[in-house]
Amino acid sequence: MIRKALIAASVLFLSACMAENSVTGRSQFIMIPPSQDVALGLEALNQVKETAPVVTTGVMATRVQRIGERIAKISDKPDLPWEFIVIDEPVLNAWALPGGKVAIYRKMLDNLNDQQLAAVIGHEVAHAVLRHGAEQMSRAQAQNMAIVGLGVLVSSQTEDQQMAQMAVGLGALAAQGFVSLPHSRKMELEADHIGTIYMAKAGYDPRNSITLWQKMAQLKEGGGSQPTFLSTHPSDDKRIDRLSARMDEYLSYYRR
Repeated sequence: MIRKALIAASVLFLSACMAENSVTGRSQFIMIPPSQDVALGLEALNQVKETAPVVTTGVMATRVQRIGERIAKISDKPDLPWEFIVIDEPVLNAWALPGGKVAIYRKMLDNLNDQQLAAVIGHEVAHAVLRHGAEQMSRAQAQNMAIVGLGVLVSSQTEDQQMAQMAVGLGALAAQGFVSLPHSRKMELEADHIGTIYMAKAGYDPRNSITLWQKMAQLKEGGGSQPTFLSTHPSDDKRIDRLSARMDEYLSYYRR
């Protein structure tokens, strides 16, 4: 009876949280309403500003804001309260928070030209527009609930707490390896695609999305990376192949 109740509740819960993304047409599992995105992103960004060396004025900040605002303006959500900041650390990274908050690290600015930087910012703008942050948070919450439910189910069936703990551990490992990471890689490729459309619409040559990943491969310290199946991101070669295959489409936006 417990198992049947858990299954029935899970089905109802999952169905209620599924929605079609208006930009990609993909069905997304999101527990967080869009109205909360801005508040969540702002809260997280304020925490970053308290601990990281954030730059909001000067040459670096102006450069990022200029490119970011140009891309956000032609995105599918130009009315989000977009904010583009620089973090003054020698890190090869960038990220986006729900609600249109985007950060670029100094090492990106030191090594990329404006066209390549537009590819990075387009990618991050796409993450925010497509609500990937809310989707990842929702999936993590749902997986935690499922793992706890698995422990309750095993415990009720066996009355063996050690077995229940083992089931929870195995469930967490499976969720990470077969759900979280592959889905994260899917979202990265999705952001590559939509972000390249955005940079092209904003007047940046989309062929620089390929030179970006070629440059990123050169900049990675040590010349290597962990296996793709253990990474949240696709390999650079896979990204380049995907972008190359659709370059005619991206160029059509650029030439309009």
